[in-house]
Amino acid sequence: MFGFGHSAMAMTSGITLTPPALVDISGQPISSFQVGQEIGVSSTLTNHGTSDEKLTYLVQVMDSNGGTDFLQGSSLLGNGLPSNQTVTESQVWIPKTAGQYTVEVFVWSSLTSAVPLTDVLHTTITVE
Repeated sequence: MFGFGHSAMAMTSGITLTPPALVDISGQPISSFQVGQEIGVSSTLTNHGTSDEKLTYLVQVMDSNGGTDFLQGSSLLGNGLPSNQTVTESQVWIPKTAGQYTVEVFVWSSLTSAVPLTDVLHTTITVE
């Protein structure tokens, strides 16, 4: 299956995104991963622009064959992310099988317009 994060280059925006942090349900960093474990994929988003920015934070997990195992987004509702503000967004993924996975995070303007606001950031993990 085709990965959404590879479909377009980010346009210039005032949004920055930190690489994906992998955390447990209490928000503590984790470094080993098990089948059936709740894995939080967390990033910090900052709006460096001069106006509020509506956006959707997306998490995609791809298996070793390039297939999409998980794809979930969360949108900042209302006026979006205010200028000069920072927010931490997270999605929870539960791996069903052992193997190597690529965890990607990126920001689009929305799911319907799909305008990339950041580049795709990723990390690779092994689930046992």
